[in-house]
Amino acid sequence: MLNPLDYLVLNMVEKGDFILLELEGKDQDGRVFDSTEGEVAKKLHGKQGPLLVVFGMDRLIPGIYDALIGMKQDEEKKVHLTPEEAFGHRKKDLVKIMSSSEFAKHQVNPEPGLVIHVDTDNGRIYGTVKSVTGGRVMVDFNHPIAGQEVDYTLKLKKIFTRPEEKIKELMDYLELEGDFDLSKEGELSVKIKKKEGQDYEMHKAMFLVTAKSKIGGVTKVDLKEE
Repeated sequence: MLNPLDYLVLNMVEKGDFILLELEGKDQDGRVFDSTEGEVAKKLHGKQGPLLVVFGMDRLIPGIYDALIGMKQDEEKKVHLTPEEAFGHRKKDLVKIMSSSEFAKHQVNPEPGLVIHVDTDNGRIYGTVKSVTGGRVMVDFNHPIAGQEVDYTLKLKKIFTRPEEKIKELMDYLELEGDFDLSKEGELSVKIKKKEGQDYEMHKAMFLVTAKSKIGGVTKVDLKEE
């Protein structure tokens, strides 16, 4: 018979677990800048609802990562984070001058307040256009909340530990319709309904990368579209 204390240990988040996380972040003036609900969620995350996070493998700001350690399913926690624990201090070298011709290549009209992204070897970074003078565009790649103390409310909605659970949740989260089979040898066969559009292609690519690199026990992935 399972000891109740064992149950508590099993339901505490550990590295490699898939978790569904609800959160709300407020800046030092009390304004909501991060959330899994409302218009802020749609703008930042593309949709409302809990975020699917691979704990210890996806990027989280240090303070949120530390706060989640030891949390249990359905637990809620409020944390106050310093700049070091949140988005760091502002750095002058992250304010760049770019040529307006770079924007013209992508048919973008730069104007103050415009948020842009640049793909680098270390991933995608976001910047905000601060000023436009002649052919020079000043872009600030510091996080908008850099240098501030922030407050987060976190709720750990669900913890997924078994490979089959992780695969199903990943497919649901990425809105991929279909079935899968995971063999004892770790070979994952997936059949999904083909859709049109850039989001579908991006979600399909994300599924392949995540399944191969972040689901323990999966040694090979074979994905077919129908």
